[in-house]
Amino acid sequence: MLSEFLLRCAISGSIACALYVVFAFLMTRRYDRKVARNVFKHDVKLGLISLLFGSPVLQVFGMAQERWGISRLYMGFADKGWIWWAVSVPVYVMLWDATFYVTHLVLHHPFVFRVSHFRHHKCRPPVPWSGIAIDPVETILSGILPYVVPLFILPFHIYTVYAINILLMGWATLVHSSYDWSESPVFMTPKDHNLHHHFGLKNANYAAIFTFWDRLFGTLNRTDRPAWWGVEGWVPKVGMPAAEPLAARAPETADLS
Repeated sequence: MLSEFLLRCAISGSIACALYVVFAFLMTRRYDRKVARNVFKHDVKLGLISLLFGSPVLQVFGMAQERWGISRLYMGFADKGWIWWAVSVPVYVMLWDATFYVTHLVLHHPFVFRVSHFRHHKCRPPVPWSGIAIDPVETILSGILPYVVPLFILPFHIYTVYAINILLMGWATLVHSSYDWSESPVFMTPKDHNLHHHFGLKNANYAAIFTFWDRLFGTLNRTDRPAWWGVEGWVPKVGMPAAEPLAARAPETADLS
């Protein structure tokens, strides 16, 4: 049992790290941004820590699922019918994003922010390598829970879930990039998420994929813009720290210079 677990952790962790490097590298080549900080020392290190911590946690879940069927995952594509399989893809993504929205609000609780989430907000401005630059606490809240919570609510096909979460890793690198995409009525864009990184504790734009949840709960901010948006080599002004991990200002009153 232990040897199987360790082997699975080694395989899944290696694959996850390789995918992260490929996604972030390709996105960086396409949407490069010059930053005044050491991306490899902070963003990449946290990203690899997150994957190496999260992979064993997911393997515990996977082995428990195989042995005891603790969730509603199923194996065969047609087990629940092809119509449900087709419908289940957007349903899973919506539930994933709803869970992420809630856990992201938890990460912005003052205590949780100060002990964990401020590290991700040090990615300022964010780059594709920042996509999963999170510590183990945040890995549980914003990485593991959005992945598994929907699996206890509705039936989802196991390999489809794997594929969706691989694509979502690529999405994470995109929304942290400098890709000039904004004002989508449906999706949270790179500009939206870059604005989230501009602020600290009190913030907006908490969802990862869709605008629905922020619209519903009044936390969507498309009035302001990140200080670095459209600026190739942004450097904080004199007296402004490179990151504001403990900022408590609301977006509408923050200094955007």
